[in-house]
Amino acid sequence: MNKAAAGMGRWVQAGDALKQWQRGARMDSERMAILHQVWEREAGHLARHWSLDGVKRGVLYVRVSSPAATQELQLRATSLMRALNKYFRSAWIKGIRPSRAS
Repeated sequence: MNKAAAGMGRWVQAGDALKQWQRGARMDSERMAILHQVWEREAGHLARHWSLDGVKRGVLYVRVSSPAATQELQLRATSLMRALNKYFRSAWIKGIRPSRAS
């Protein structure tokens, strides 16, 4: 293969890019489905005061019902994060934070 042909390997066809994006989106939706399934089990009785809001860049955002629930979430964040990451091949959740009120 000549240098010109090797340089063309950097270009991505639209179909290939779409397949790669869809594969990533499917993995994210699968991870979210798993997360929703195990959330109540790992959060225990506190799950009624915390609800999943979303994940952005590895940070799990949790909607809290009160300032006391916020404090409890902050106290348990590390152990909860460790418990949730057990369900994934690699550590996906890098942090847990209360979401801002909308």
